[in-house]
Amino acid sequence: MSANRGEAERGPVPWVSIERAAAFLGLSPGALRKSLERRAVRAGDGGTEALLDGVRARKFGRLWRVKFSEAWGAP
Repeated sequence: MSANRGEAERGPVPWVSIERAAAFLGLSPGALRKSLERRAVRAGDGGTEALLDGVRARKFGRLWRVKFSEAWGAP
């Protein structure tokens, strides 16, 4: 195993799909999407983001991607 691969495995949690995040949170994807859309704001770089209890979501095109804070652990 290379050093870079080991670092990547211990690195920050990647963005996950709304379906995977909803399953981790025990919600339906529709319920999570609706919660994120209610909290959506324009970010400084022009993107759309939402923050919800340590869950950060960002729209990439028309799709939401979710990243959990370290307090949640890895999904």
